[in-house]
Amino acid sequence: MTEPSTATPLPGTPENEVLPLPRLLPPPPEGTILTPPEYHEPPPRQWFFVQLWAELRLAVKMYFDPRYRVSRTAQVAFPLFAVLLALNYFLFSVWFSIAVLSPVVERLLDVFLAVVAYRVLARELDRYRAVLDYLARYSPK
Repeated sequence: MTEPSTATPLPGTPENEVLPLPRLLPPPPEGTILTPPEYHEPPPRQWFFVQLWAELRLAVKMYFDPRYRVSRTAQVAFPLFAVLLALNYFLFSVWFSIAVLSPVVERLLDVFLAVVAYRVLARELDRYRAVLDYLARYSPK
């Protein structure tokens, strides 16, 4: 078994030469951000009800903020979900009443509509937070 060589290469040989990086890469395009964004540590997690209350307050603020235009999806979705909930009630309680099946299917559709409405609201709140962050950074003071 042979031992690896411990001899150091001579200066000027290719193994010891360091190539300057700026000569190998083209210059960055105009307006490129060369420093990485600062890392922001995420805030500590809150209790569920506190977080839910904060999101409800933010949703009310979002709807009454004159600087923000709510997306068409959110504009159409919430009245549509209210109409679907009412139709769901009338469909399974008045028009199509089966003793055990109707209440179960009605509740399942209610839960489904509530989850979809919450997802639409959560997506819109994420968009609103991004707009608030943008306004805080770039709006004139």
